[in-house]
Amino acid sequence: MAVELRCPECRAKLKLDEAPDAGTDIECPKCGTTFVAPEPADDEGDDRPKKKKSDDRPKKDRDRDGAGEGKKKDKPVKGAADPKAPRKRKSKKRETSKGLLIGVIVAGLVMLACVTGLLVYLLGRTPKSVEMMHYVPEDADSLSGLNLGHAQKYPEFYKALSGSFSSNEFKLAGDGIGRALGANDLDGLVDHVVFGTNSKGHSAMVFRTKSEFNADGLGKLPGAKQQSLDGRTYYAVDGFSSGAPRTRVFAPTNRLVVVCPQDVPEPVFKKILSGNAGSQDKTAGMRMGDLGKRVTRGTFWSLQLFQGDVKPPPAPAAGKDGAGGSDDGKAQFERVKAELLSGSKGYGYKASIGSREVRFELVVWYPDSEKASSTSRKHKESDLGKGDEGTPPRWWKSEVDPLGNKIKAQMLANIGCGSSGDLFYARSSVESADLKESVSSVANKFSPRGGSGGGGAGMPPTPGGPAGPAPGGPGPRPGGSKPRRRVRACR
Repeated sequence: MAVELRCPECRAKLKLDEAPDAGTDIECPKCGTTFVAPEPADDEGDDRPKKKKSDDRPKKDRDRDGAGEGKKKDKPVKGAADPKAPRKRKSKKRETSKGLLIGVIVAGLVMLACVTGLLVYLLGRTPKSVEMMHYVPEDADSLSGLNLGHAQKYPEFYKALSGSFSSNEFKLAGDGIGRALGANDLDGLVDHVVFGTNSKGHSAMVFRTKSEFNADGLGKLPGAKQQSLDGRTYYAVDGFSSGAPRTRVFAPTNRLVVVCPQDVPEPVFKKILSGNAGSQDKTAGMRMGDLGKRVTRGTFWSLQLFQGDVKPPPAPAAGKDGAGGSDDGKAQFERVKAELLSGSKGYGYKASIGSREVRFELVVWYPDSEKASSTSRKHKESDLGKGDEGTPPRWWKSEVDPLGNKIKAQMLANIGCGSSGDLFYARSSVESADLKESVSSVANKFSPRGGSGGGGAGMPPTPGGPAGPAPGGPGPRPGGSKPRRRVRACR
């Protein structure tokens, strides 16, 4: 017989084909609640007396239960489940959206690709100095550079320093190009300048400007005549100093200006004009290896590569007394220089300006790390390696005495040396305030001053041969701002 029930949760009316047995679980199709079927109700109209359910238990048990009638029932334990309470069906866990999951994965991959691309760009991009070296002769082996932008961050020091190159050809060229491009002078125009010379004396200098410029401004240079070669434009202009021969100027980018002397052969200039396209892997910027990476970080730097026909200088013959006669200090210097550079692939030096001190470093590039480390050990054990606790050799005195006692004392106290891979380095430091007083003497001592590279028209000489500045043993090392005594001068 069909019956009707109501869900105790949503009060929906449920129709069943027949009455369920008492205690049967029934699920509401509307809200999903499961509840227990109630006891069947007595039929209305049935007047027959109801028989009491017989109790077969012993009398004492019946009497005991009867005595408890009328007492309040124990309260249900808090938290205990009521067997007659309706039970809710457990909801199914929602599955993660496949579209959302795919989106998260794609976003992660895109972010990883961006980070990877940034690292590849930062690690693989061409350093500024290397890019500039694309516009010097391909076989250049003598190079030097001035990071003027960094030097100008120390105005007082730069003011004292700039006086040492006020009449230099590169200063005059920078001033002339600066006026033509609307930057007034070298200081307003140039951020960095690089010079490159090969063993034949062919040279070029490259200016990197502080901001972008319009290359048409080069047509305003004195005597400028626009010309072209292989479809590339350059200007033939008057020399930048009185009586200087005409020279060639061009702008390969809106941040670079190249000055190349007129006497450079056309085949060489043609390659310079193209940035040595097709052979940039042969340019000095690529051939200088770890030596160049270390040296070109200086505010002022210079390096010499020993490649091809360019070899390290030979040791000079000793005098009758075995020390070079009356010129023993300089002769000893040349012998130390030849010994230090023997078998090397090149050397360089740099000066880095700081607010408290100027740091000098000499670097020699050897074919292997064993040669570099053995050279370091040797100089650590030398008299000069002991700093102001040792007795400096004669050549040190002859080379450093002209700088003055204060500078000489600081350089000796702060001396140190070591090795890194196939590089041997020697370094020292001098207080910036003290160096300003004798900056011209130091500039002459540590700046390029001639050699087989010559420098060419419009170029400051670079250290290409015997006359050029050479490593004289452990020199410059960054240290404290005051001369100090140390137990171990070399580290």
